[in-house]
This record gives sequence, structure tokens and C-alpha cells, in this order.
Amino acid sequence: MSDFLIYPTKIMRITQTYLGKTSHYPHTTGTPRDYPFDEAGADVGRSWMYCPCNEMKLMRIYGVGDGGTNTIWLQSTAKVSFADSTSDYFTMQVTHPEDADLKRLSVGQKFRRGEKICREGSDGANGNHFHFSGGKGTMTGNGWALNSNGKWVLTTTNGAHKPEKLFFIDPSFTKVDDAAGLKFKTLKKPSKEKEATNKTKSSKYQTGNYRVTDARVLNVRTGPGTKYPYLKFDELTKNAQEQVLSLLGAKVNGYVNGVAFSVSEISGKWGKTPSGWVYLEYCKKI
Repeated sequence: MSDFLIYPTKIMRITQTYLGKTSHYPHTTGTPRDYPFDEAGADVGRSWMYCPCNEMKLMRIYGVGDGGTNTIWLQSTAKVSFADSTSDYFTMQVTHPEDADLKRLSVGQKFRRGEKICREGSDGANGNHFHFSGGKGTMTGNGWALNSNGKWVLTTTNGAHKPEKLFFIDPSFTKVDDAAGLKFKTLKKPSKEKEATNKTKSSKYQTGNYRVTDARVLNVRTGPGTKYPYLKFDELTKNAQEQVLSLLGAKVNGYVNGVAFSVSEISGKWGKTPSGWVYLEYCKKI
């Protein structure tokens, strides 16, 4: 699978979909249309939205401080694989974050997979939540249009689509509390190899040769920890790139199951490879 799209919050608690005669009904039945859904996250505090693919770019910010309902538009910088087995650029409209969150953002800013973007809010709404709409292709115009029912809906080159046709659920990232009747496709969990070395304590990791055994995409970072940025595909060594393409048939930003590499230095549970640092809990010494 190439750059796949996952659900963008760590807790799924959908409180309203595009189905039925709710406040979203005019969005879905007008022309043009989109398929909005409300995500309330963990039922405490304000949950974060995370970048759902390898990289997204912030295209537009609307409403901060001027009375309009706060909204941002994000667009993938490359084509992604959707849950309905198609592939295209992905554009997402996110409504209701608070001014304080959006003032920290800027148009043109880029986010990588798993990075925090903004928190749910109540700007223009009763109670904290996200109002999400997603579409295939790139953003058209200023990202939305007034439809025949008088509602502002997402506009993209290949149209808005239902969320369950776009997002995979990655069970290692998202816990599903309530899908509100929508049927999402779940990514298969990688099989675990039964080996003692993969359960070795961090102090016992040694330099030598390793292979990725338990990670769909294993980030390769500039330093030994998650605070360090991870590398894009083109920043990996030529050998690593060739292995990824041979094993997966597509470019992803990191190592995939089966990639072999040497470790020249150990720092806790992290090992330094020719491309960069990786978390060795997902690897086996060979």
C-alpha cells in the first residue's frame, strides 16, 4: 500500500454523520454536496486532530477573530490510498477550532503523519467538536461553495466523499468508541514474529544487523527519539529506498516490514542506521 489515509483522531466518537435529517442533511442533499460528520473525540478536554497521511499542507485559514466560523483547509502533498481502493490527492475541511489554536498556524505550513494540527473547539458551535468534510483531488477556488440549500460545502477537483470511503482505521492509532453506524475499513495488524530478541530489554540491544518485523511503516528519525523529525523517502539511503520499493511497490516515508539494515550505535531502545535512527522494538536482530 502506498501513502494510506488513516482516521485523524486517537479516539473516534462520532456524534453526527451525513445520514438522516440532521443539521447536516442540507449539506448532503444540495448541489454541490459534501458528507460532513462531527467528531467529539475523548469525552473530556479538547482532543487533537493529527495529520492522517505522510504529509499535508495548510491551504487556507478562515474566520479567526472576524465573526466567521473558524475553518481550515488541508491538502495532501502527494496522492494517498483511500479505503475504497482508489488513489488521489486528499483535501479536508476542518471547522470549529478555537482562535488560539488557529493563530499558531500559518498558510503553507506542512505537517507529517501523526503530527498534531489543532484541537477541537466550539467556535460557532455548541460544545467542543470537529466538523469534518473530506474530498478527493485538490482544493478548488477558496475551498467551499454555497449549495442549493444555502449551506457552505467542501469543493475539490474530484468531489467530496463519504468518510468511510476515505479513511482507514489504524487500531494502533485510533480507538473506536462510537462510529455512529458508519462502517470503516480497518488496517490489518502486522503479524508478530515469535522471537525472544524482539522482547529484549533496551539495555541489551547491541550493534549489528537488524530487520523490521513489526511495523507497517517505521519512522527513520534524525535522532534517537520521537522529538526528532523523521525522514522522507528521498532522504533515505539508496539501499533503503530500493528495499522499500521492492517490498512494498510504493514510496513511503520510512522502513517497512522486511527492510534490513545495520546498526552502528545504540541509545536506549533506538539504533542508528545508515539512513537515521529507528525504534528497535519493531525490529529483530539477524
